[in-house]
Amino acid sequence: MGKTLKQVDYSAHDGHRSRLRSRYAKGGVSALADYEFVELVLTFAIPRIDVKPIAKALLAKFKNLRGIIDAPQEELVKIKGVGETSALAIKMFADIITTYHLNELEEPDTQLGTIAKLIKYFKSKIASETKEVLELVCFDSQLKIIPDGNVRLFEGSVNSATVDIRKIIEIAIKKGASSIAIAHNHPSGNPTPSLQDIGFTRKLAESCKPISLNFIEHIIVGKNACFSFRRDGRFDDLYDESLMESRLRGACKVAEQQEKIAK
Repeated sequence: MGKTLKQVDYSAHDGHRSRLRSRYAKGGVSALADYEFVELVLTFAIPRIDVKPIAKALLAKFKNLRGIIDAPQEELVKIKGVGETSALAIKMFADIITTYHLNELEEPDTQLGTIAKLIKYFKSKIASETKEVLELVCFDSQLKIIPDGNVRLFEGSVNSATVDIRKIIEIAIKKGASSIAIAHNHPSGNPTPSLQDIGFTRKLAESCKPISLNFIEHIIVGKNACFSFRRDGRFDDLYDESLMESRLRGACKVAEQQEKIAK
């Protein structure tokens, strides 16, 4: 007997998937068109069907792979052919990428001694958060992250009076920190600091001075850009100049350019 239509389709799809994987294995991402790379990703989440139309629909909706990975699950499942399981698998790719970057930056011997590295670290931590969060990182004298030195201080609004500056200082002392940096996100996407952000930063800086705790940076993470208080000339008076500027040189624009190149 001849093969059924269903069997022929499975065979064709399996062969196409095999060719995609072979091309990727030999030539990497550059060997595939954008939709083919998305297609390849989908083959690990959606078995035994033609995922090319799904890949093209996802790109039409979310523009690129980053847009797909960053998309909320409830938006992903609106695309025909994307179910709850495949949407969850797509989100898992985002967590793999984030975890990879965090593991890289949290290696025991890694110094986070430049603004670019701090931006990369905090973006990996909080850029995808849909609500505002405040993070603290405690460093030793070599600007290495102290074990368990990353603490989520608050979820809600950094402008809130419930953000206790004394708690930040107490945590830093308990961890034995020589320096600290903080970051929060703006879910709206615009990283420009508000007057409340500026006031909060000033209060924290003043609280650190009497105990010789270096407050080295406050970063605001937006969707496609970040704001660095350290690099903004209006706030030079906030910081302990014993920490040389050369150890923290770099700029948000550099990080943005690197992101554009990586896309």
